[in-house]
Amino acid sequence: MCIQSRRGCACGALALWLGAALLPGAAAAANIQPNGFAWSENAGWINFAPNAGPGVSVGDTAVNGFAWSENLGWVNFAPLGSSGVVNDQHGNLYGYAWGENAGWINFAPNGVPVGIDSGGVFSGFAWGENVGWINFNAAPGVVTTWRALDLIFANGFDVLPSSLPLASIDYVFVGAGP
Repeated sequence: MCIQSRRGCACGALALWLGAALLPGAAAAANIQPNGFAWSENAGWINFAPNAGPGVSVGDTAVNGFAWSENLGWVNFAPLGSSGVVNDQHGNLYGYAWGENAGWINFAPNGVPVGIDSGGVFSGFAWGENVGWINFNAAPGVVTTWRALDLIFANGFDVLPSSLPLASIDYVFVGAGP
């Protein structure tokens, strides 16, 4: 049945949204939850969700934004002239962040990447020549609302994270409907 309306029905919007969500790169980037800290013996706490400044955002293919450390200043996750920190769409982080006082920070030292588990919790270690090891296993930790699509739909249609927006679509049917 074709309903002529300016505002789409919830079923149509949900079907369109689910179709878009299954496309590569469709998961929305999500901010790090408040109090997202990693620890470095040489640099102290590194805040991934600072009160002032942009913070860090995880997406399907990249990590963007800035983390803050009292001892390092701003750490850029997508510096110009570099691929920055990349996400392999499964929560494995590779590449380099840059800080003026930190230098390059490797997110996959010795080939072992920093990871994001199915709950959005970062784990593992990054390495910077000027800062040493950065520990993502230290409490309170770094947590994101980003989830890999293969984790979201691993057991069928699990509950979707709140970071994936529902859309409202305005449209007009043209022509006669069945």
